[in-house]
Amino acid sequence: MQRLLRTTVLVCVLSVASAALQAAPDDAGLREARALLQRMNTALAQRNYIGTLRHQRDGRSESLRILHRVKGNEVAERLVPLDGSRREFIRRGPELITLLPDQGVALVERRPRAGGLFPTLPQLDDRSAQLYTVAAVRSVRQQGREARLVVLEPRDGYRYGYRIWVDARTAMPLKTELRDERGAVLEEVAFTELRLLADIPDSDFQPAVPTAGLRWYRSAPVPVAAAPRAAAPAWTAGRLPPGFRLTQSTRQNLPGVDGPVEHLVFSDGIASVSVFIGARDGAVPKAAPVAAQTGGAATTFFVTRVEGRPVTVLGEVPMRTARFIALQVRPATPSSPASPAAPATPAAPATAAAPAAPGAPAPAAASATPR
Repeated sequence: MQRLLRTTVLVCVLSVASAALQAAPDDAGLREARALLQRMNTALAQRNYIGTLRHQRDGRSESLRILHRVKGNEVAERLVPLDGSRREFIRRGPELITLLPDQGVALVERRPRAGGLFPTLPQLDDRSAQLYTVAAVRSVRQQGREARLVVLEPRDGYRYGYRIWVDARTAMPLKTELRDERGAVLEEVAFTELRLLADIPDSDFQPAVPTAGLRWYRSAPVPVAAAPRAAAPAWTAGRLPPGFRLTQSTRQNLPGVDGPVEHLVFSDGIASVSVFIGARDGAVPKAAPVAAQTGGAATTFFVTRVEGRPVTVLGEVPMRTARFIALQVRPATPSSPASPAAPATPAAPATAAAPAAPGAPAPAAASATPR
């Protein structure tokens, strides 16, 4: 009896010790991944740099020139495609200007958020850490440099996975990939040339394309909960995929659209989804809205109607996530909270479209070779 008791106790002790040994690396990996991604996002947001990006997606490739500067408390950024298109994206502080001379349009937005044109690069907080698994954190060589590889895998099918190589010396991302559930690379952006600078002159942030004769459209986003008296969103979602929540509610004027368009942004802390809601009886768009081009390439483009209004959903998420959110948006009422509630009934059948063509590099993928 005593021998059996000692054996049972020993097995229990060994089991506890084994569990502790297995849990410790996971906890350490999570802490290290969180610290690495925080350093990476800080470097991207606070360093001054000029570089050339190569964006690859769906077998297509485009090159872009990016300039990023922090001077005092103001961020200035300019993004210029180099492969034929004359588009330009210029940011000064909270104001983002999209110049589309081929369409005769200039779009001006005020965005209540910090950082540059890539604010949604992967980062872990308490909420997103519950939605993604840190599958690996290890030292590797990437582009001839010492780096740390961070692999994030989603815990469900509502989001994509990431592989991020962080430069050990500068904390800049040497490579980042967006991957589907099978591990296939959906999107990648590479800095084929990058210079870290002490300063960049104001003249480098002036547009190269002519602006005379462009039709200017202006919008002023209103954060959902920036202050206790912030205006309640006009639209919300009855239910959301796990981890997603409403982070921004905006009313915008878009080129070629009659009347203002409601713009909602939902995020799980890493992936984000934009929802555009047009006027009643408005036409269902056949392409992503112009405003979507300023925030990066949308992986998924899904359209439907809700209560007679065209609803367009796009973001770097699987189609099931875009469809889920599209069929849950509804007009907000005094009793309708912005947080998840009972499911809403779709007013019209949904139609799925092929992934939208990239308008700018996806925030989910970046790469750099510091010099």
